[in-house]
Amino acid sequence: MEWYKHYRQWRKEGLREENGIVVGSDRSQEWLLPWWWENFAKHNHYPITFVDFGLSEEKREWCRGKGELVSLPFLDFLVKDKEEVSADTAGAWENHYGDNFWQYRKAWFKKPLACLQSPYKKTVWLDLDCEVLGPIQDLFNACEHPSGIAIAKDRISDASDATIYNSGVIAFQRNATLLTEWAEQSLENNGSFRGDQDLLSQIIFDSRMAVCELPARYNWNIGYGLNPEAVICHWIGDKGKNVLRDQLILKELTQ
Repeated sequence: MEWYKHYRQWRKEGLREENGIVVGSDRSQEWLLPWWWENFAKHNHYPITFVDFGLSEEKREWCRGKGELVSLPFLDFLVKDKEEVSADTAGAWENHYGDNFWQYRKAWFKKPLACLQSPYKKTVWLDLDCEVLGPIQDLFNACEHPSGIAIAKDRISDASDATIYNSGVIAFQRNATLLTEWAEQSLENNGSFRGDQDLLSQIIFDSRMAVCELPARYNWNIGYGLNPEAVICHWIGDKGKNVLRDQLILKELTQ
């Protein structure tokens, strides 16, 4: 773990005093990059840092043309596979969520370390399945909260009274201590959590930390239907992305 130490700390070089965006992707999600960019750039002009979770060379070049590209070497074995998680825990996760999530866990737990690579004074992390429909300046203002974090609620945990926050949209200040703890535990304790947002939510609950809770319009779950007031529409899950993929294919065929 000593070799990996600098990736578990906040970025020290190339820091900027401006606000900016961080996104990350591997090959499985890189088809979303042009769509994400097109929507984002219609309404916003912040600098972007793309974090490479394992992109194709084609998409690496694409990212370099749009902003900064940062490599995040990551030893995938650090995220426990299904066989390394207790049978009871794995079964409970699958009973509640199905079993498709296993293929995404390695990328999910890279997100906290990707956030630490941000060069910006204030940053907004956006999942690539987030459709940006308007200006997002308010997100940078929101993370001026004492916690340094702004994030939207997802649901109440089935196992406790803990609020589960959705990590698809996170605004944060440089050096926010909560993100450092999130990154550490993503490496050391991921076998106890289905995904990164479950871990983050538990850290917030256990520490009794108050964070800035974003209005739902800044991370609107498309599963609830269309929302004309949504600033960011989140195409969550396989169903959301399947619909989105079909729309993109139809658009390409009709052009």
